[in-house]
Amino acid sequence: MPSTSYRALLARPGARQFALAGLLARLPISTVGISTTLMVQIQYGKWEIAGRVAAVGVAVWALQTLPTARLIDRKGQRAMIPLAALFVAGIVLLVVTAMMRGPEWLLWIGAGVSSVSGPLGSLTRARWSHILESDDQIHTAFSLEGALDEVLFVAGPAFATAMAYAVHPASGLVIAVVANVIGLTLLLRERTTEPPVRKVGGTGLGFRVPAGVIATAFIAIGLGSMFGALDISTVAFAKSQGHGGAGGIVLGVISGGSFVGGLLYGARKWHVPLWKRLLVGALLLAAGFSILSTMPTFLSYAAAGFVVGMAIAPSITAQDSVAQRLVPQDQLLEGMSWLRIGLGAGVALGGWLSGRLIDESGFRAGLHVMAFSAVAVAVFALVGIWWIRRDTMAAVAAGRPDVPPPPGGAHGEQPPMLPVL
Repeated sequence: MPSTSYRALLARPGARQFALAGLLARLPISTVGISTTLMVQIQYGKWEIAGRVAAVGVAVWALQTLPTARLIDRKGQRAMIPLAALFVAGIVLLVVTAMMRGPEWLLWIGAGVSSVSGPLGSLTRARWSHILESDDQIHTAFSLEGALDEVLFVAGPAFATAMAYAVHPASGLVIAVVANVIGLTLLLRERTTEPPVRKVGGTGLGFRVPAGVIATAFIAIGLGSMFGALDISTVAFAKSQGHGGAGGIVLGVISGGSFVGGLLYGARKWHVPLWKRLLVGALLLAAGFSILSTMPTFLSYAAAGFVVGMAIAPSITAQDSVAQRLVPQDQLLEGMSWLRIGLGAGVALGGWLSGRLIDESGFRAGLHVMAFSAVAVAVFALVGIWWIRRDTMAAVAAGRPDVPPPPGGAHGEQPPMLPVL
């Protein structure tokens, strides 16, 4: 167990305030993706259109991670204000277009603009790293942030789905905008814990990305595809049973498993080499989600999903730790962004492909995409583990510790189409 308790961290001046404000500000991460998908599917009647719109949003999100993170590093957290304005404008365009059943290309623009939302998940992590002194304290704080994220990802999809079907198709998006504006306002008002502007080095990684990071980025592509297919297929499964609103609840159940797994993983001091943790996580995901795709009833699917979900958060943490260990600290933003770009590209691919196949062949075809993507995670891990092992062991020999990544635009960021992270 970590020597620093969660309660002790929150007792620090300003910590409780910025932690809760940050949680509210990043509510859209857990609700915008599923809310957009449901709104478009309800209004247009096509999962494929919903998948394409979601894919555009995730692709733009992946591309904006590094430049917006560098913007925050150079200008400070108040640079989030114009990014928040873009988010609100994009959501407004998305909702108005969907309600009028306008052309799909306008939906793409709305999804793209709203995805230029900045490093929401990094704002509070940067503050923790600013006010804490030791690696042990930072590790515990980042585990707390991960746990708070999972609270959102447990409740967010269920809430968004219920609102879409019971209240109004766009209600989840409206609530996400309100929460983001209020939370960001409260966060920026807390000035005592805001980190100073950091000078960002002008030298990037360029083509010198470590082989271990490239191999991990390919794993992230498979993982993202699995998530994209999981989101759409789960809701389609529920809708085929006549209970569309239950899809979000089951996504919340899977997130609950990830929440438990993430807490257990973060609370333990690991002596197993990082490359082994990453490989075991990939194999567990492949086996678990392949089994999940065969569940005959929605109830058994939900029960199995909780167990399978326990491997999600530890697997993502292990991937992040690879970049942290292999990339120099002044280039960490770029190194982490390679993983997030891979994850986002995978989500876009999985969401689009599963949506198309569900329209043609039913929800089970989408679950097959999910299972195939999970197997791809394991295949990419097995192929790339030699480079990951070589590079991480060399980093250990050089004295680089296995601690959470320091604050940066990419760390802690998740595509808006990932309620299960």
